[in-house]
Amino acid sequence: MQLTTRDIEVVRLVEQFSQLASTHISELVFADRSHSVPDRVLSRLVRLGYLARVGRRSSGDQGGAGAYVYQLGRYGRVLVGAESRPAPNVSNHALLIADTYVSLRQAERAGVLSFKEWAVEVSVPPVRADLFVSLDFPGQQRSGSYFLEADLGSERPQRITEKLNGYWQAALASEEEFFPYVVFVVVHPGRRTELERLFRRLPEERREMVRVFMFSELVPALMRL
Repeated sequence: MQLTTRDIEVVRLVEQFSQLASTHISELVFADRSHSVPDRVLSRLVRLGYLARVGRRSSGDQGGAGAYVYQLGRYGRVLVGAESRPAPNVSNHALLIADTYVSLRQAERAGVLSFKEWAVEVSVPPVRADLFVSLDFPGQQRSGSYFLEADLGSERPQRITEKLNGYWQAALASEEEFFPYVVFVVVHPGRRTELERLFRRLPEERREMVRVFMFSELVPALMRL
């Protein structure tokens, strides 16, 4: 069966994020369609081997079954030339990266901002950024660029410090007039407090480069930055 342009778009999106929940795919590709359409498309792509279900996303603080999570299937990896092996489990980190991207796309549809450029897992030697976005804010008549780090609270302070040292090295080596802000996106207020305390111990010039925002407040926080 020949794939449609929309089928290929879905497969390539899953490749970029490594894993996507059905809710992400519905929002990014099928926002103007009924809920039954993405369900049919995803089921067909799984049946044909272009996508594979990893499991279900945990729903809420109490757990429970949520949306199905998808990664590339055997023929999906062939289609896009991916060499990575399928993951055995749902990656909550990959899903938070996707959550962050989707929230920005929703803001774009609302007219709050517009995308100039974006990429997942961007090399910023000697580190890698989870998500890079370059945005226009029409109401403020300005633009901004950000390296976004999806943070679930699992990395120890030493590892965060090492990552920030890497970003600082990248900033020193950059020939751009302005180096993007490094923004940690967190889901728990306690983690925000922990990172804010860590950032206050950085040298002043490095503190200016980094911020931490709650996921639920990301868009308005970027607009104030």
